[in-house]
Amino acid sequence: MKTLAITSLYLASLLVGSCGTSDATLKGHVPGAAEMGHEHEGGPAGVQLDNGQPWAANIETTDGVNAMLALLKAYDPASGDGAVLKTGLLAEFNDIFAKCTMTGAAHEQLHNYLAPVHGMLDRLGAKPTAAELSELSTYLGTYGAYFR
Repeated sequence: MKTLAITSLYLASLLVGSCGTSDATLKGHVPGAAEMGHEHEGGPAGVQLDNGQPWAANIETTDGVNAMLALLKAYDPASGDGAVLKTGLLAEFNDIFAKCTMTGAAHEQLHNYLAPVHGMLDRLGAKPTAAELSELSTYLGTYGAYFR
């Protein structure tokens, strides 16, 4: 339990402190699991398109999201270790922030997009449910609709 609290604190500090993001970025409403299927202000978690087009993202961000999707796809709930899956997902998530070079509106929209991922990762336990895995996979699968 202590490890989970430390990990949560660490991820929250990354969201607030990385890439030059101000605290104002994360003070808005971040939807919970029940809201994830609904569009908010144009997209998940208030993500806006760039005049109707996806935002340009740095390759490390796109690679990180794709790596998270690959981990989820390769995970077998019957025989897989949920703790190992979560560790891998967190490593990719943290790597996205560590390698962030995006600025301006695209950067802010990326944080709007990634904020719900933090919550989904935080909720993953040692035995992730099919619903949790599906929610995260489905959400990450929308990345290409908002970023290129």
